[in-house]
Amino acid sequence: MQKVLVYNCMEFPEKVRLFNDGIEKEVKTVGIEADFVVPLCPEVLDNVDEYSHLIISGSEASAMDESDWTSELTDLIHKFVAADKKILGICYGHQFLARVLAGKSCLYKMPVAEYGYSKVNLRENVLFKNIKNPVCLQLHHDAVRNPGDDFEIIAENETAVQGFQYKGKAVFGLQFHPEFDHEAAKYFFGVAAAQDPGFYGYFKNAVSEYSILEQNRLFIQNFLRL
Repeated sequence: MQKVLVYNCMEFPEKVRLFNDGIEKEVKTVGIEADFVVPLCPEVLDNVDEYSHLIISGSEASAMDESDWTSELTDLIHKFVAADKKILGICYGHQFLARVLAGKSCLYKMPVAEYGYSKVNLRENVLFKNIKNPVCLQLHHDAVRNPGDDFEIIAENETAVQGFQYKGKAVFGLQFHPEFDHEAAKYFFGVAAAQDPGFYGYFKNAVSEYSILEQNRLFIQNFLRL
């Protein structure tokens, strides 16, 4: 049975909703079941056998810091990896996955945050089926570097590692956000701009036509079809 556990580390209700809505859209497209949970849900550790896939969200928190859910999510990742199940970490989830599997030393705070849309270079990978020359949504201050020989870097841009696969397994991290459409992205840009008067000094927009963003839905769909 194919069923995905979606572990949402977002802290503000509107961000929680936008993430879940984005994932649910792809879950329905692919036609599998899903459970959506927030941290501090200890029963998920007892119910790993119910799931084939795990998706870990982004977060306002830093993967370099200790959070209320650090222990729980660490245990959950180890259980999924040990059972050879499929994992996709997005943004914070990508960083936290690398922290658990490679150690905190592979994480760093970028000198300048990466926000906006940037071109991402992809290597051939099952996760990237039918995706060509993507422009992807970036919403991050932290990043992954030099995670070690157990990791294959499968996506990158001039700024940071944008994707990895662990030990050839169906265990992936993506630094960018394929789950948010442009309307959701505009909400996140607005929040960031309100908090930082210098936001548009580092904001990027590599989009020439917004129709190119539609293919980004395939990142999630391809994962759910594994």
